[in-house]
Amino acid sequence: MRLKASLHRFTGIFLIAARHMLIQAVHQGVKRWSRLDRRISGERLTGPRRFRLAIEETGGTFIKFGQMLAMQSDMLPLNYCAALFSLFDQVAPFDYSKIEQTILEDLGQRPPEIFEHFEREPIATGSIGQVHVAVLNGRKVAVKVRRPTIVSDFDADITAMKFVVRLVKLLHFRKLYWIIAPTEEFIAWTEEELDYRREAHYMDELGWNARNNAFEQVPTVFWSCTTARILTVEYLEGITVSEYLRQKNKGPTNAPPDLEPSLFAARLIDNFLGDAFRHGMFHADLHPGNLMILPNNVVGYIDFGISGVLSRYSRRHIIAMTLAYARGDLDAMCESFFRITTFDTKANPQGFRHGLQEAASAWYGEQENANRLRKSITSIMLDLLILSRKNGIWPQRDVVKYIRSAIALDGLIKTFAPGMDIGRHLETACERHIKWESLRNLISADAISNWAGSYAHLALDGAVRAVTALRRMQNESSTPGLNFAPARQVLKQRSRRIIQLGWVGLCIVLMWKPVPFNTLQISALLMLLLVVLAAWQHRATHAVKQIKS
Repeated sequence: MRLKASLHRFTGIFLIAARHMLIQAVHQGVKRWSRLDRRISGERLTGPRRFRLAIEETGGTFIKFGQMLAMQSDMLPLNYCAALFSLFDQVAPFDYSKIEQTILEDLGQRPPEIFEHFEREPIATGSIGQVHVAVLNGRKVAVKVRRPTIVSDFDADITAMKFVVRLVKLLHFRKLYWIIAPTEEFIAWTEEELDYRREAHYMDELGWNARNNAFEQVPTVFWSCTTARILTVEYLEGITVSEYLRQKNKGPTNAPPDLEPSLFAARLIDNFLGDAFRHGMFHADLHPGNLMILPNNVVGYIDFGISGVLSRYSRRHIIAMTLAYARGDLDAMCESFFRITTFDTKANPQGFRHGLQEAASAWYGEQENANRLRKSITSIMLDLLILSRKNGIWPQRDVVKYIRSAIALDGLIKTFAPGMDIGRHLETACERHIKWESLRNLISADAISNWAGSYAHLALDGAVRAVTALRRMQNESSTPGLNFAPARQVLKQRSRRIIQLGWVGLCIVLMWKPVPFNTLQISALLMLLLVVLAAWQHRATHAVKQIKS
């Protein structure tokens, strides 16, 4: 049955592509003969608009493919990228009766019985669902409902993709092995994105991580009206980046009056790196339809169907790799990349290094006596992936998702704020995160516990030695059977508790309200350390006097 559906899907795709290519060729060919041109029916479309129309008509996973192409201005002409921008939130909507039916089946009531108000016309449409504005318990919300046929449409495309992967493996087409990992990853992402409950959980966690970031806004989830096919969240008042870019090409926009494109783009990068490096979870579908421009240059995030999760190990080496290529340190870049990849039996690390040296000759330009990126991160990442495939070196899956997100973000920023020096900003952001990580490691509970335990042990040992020396200096003999062990143990335990509690308390304060890592903060930290040590010494001296008496 699936094979039949896949063959039917292949046939449909081929017929759609052939028809649009033929129509475009005919219209282009007869333009020089005006009489013949007038006799031929059909709308005259430019190549970019025809391409977008063919993708929209094909539907399914090809909508997502078109969204990816819209961000690749290095690979496609700008007029094609601009035409594909409408795929982010202007896909053809489906009928309201289907919305009503889905809500009735999943929530047990019709929209007017659940919401105080429910807009029949969608405000945004995408490849998987469409969004309607509503009012729930006095709060404005966005209700996203899945397309009725999306599961069957995607299932046919995914079956076809899996068939291609199996064929490549079965026939040992080594030159096509590179498509296996990206295809499998795309299939996994797509299957996750079809269940809105996964997205809701990602939103909850990402919202919690961003609670102290004034420039990152994640909507609140309303779980009472959320199912696998319905997602109800807080409505963000703003304009999507895709809508802003479309309006910008025509004239004035509806963006907040205080919008500064370079500042907004910088916060996009800061939020992405902060989420990925500090928390290990990030929005992995950063196309313009999923990003909103809010007042005060705050970035609003919607559609969390694809989110990434990075281990602490991967984070550490991705930070090092990002900082290395921002600075032009190819050796450090190689070492960091190798630590987050898997080598197959025919891996060629030396060939990778040599290829990286050749590719990097076009990456950088001299600026203020330093290497600065002159090619986009998209080009660098693509070069890196091509080199890794050629030399049998495969990035881990979570790293592939990070690279994919970085490529999308780079393409967006080049369109949104073309004059921005992304390389310099990446370098600054990575250095800031490295300092934060160093501070966090310095004041972590484990580090403080180990340090305090060792210090208390050494200091208490010194205190007991001082008591012993005082006893020897006395002319009178000691009381027989006097044992310092219990007093020493009590002193050790109490002192360790004081130091540990003080440092863990400082750790909690700094983690709850992060501060810039500068000289003033370091000085305050050292002064607090001196106060704690002075208090401990006073307590130890008092204990020694008690033992002596």
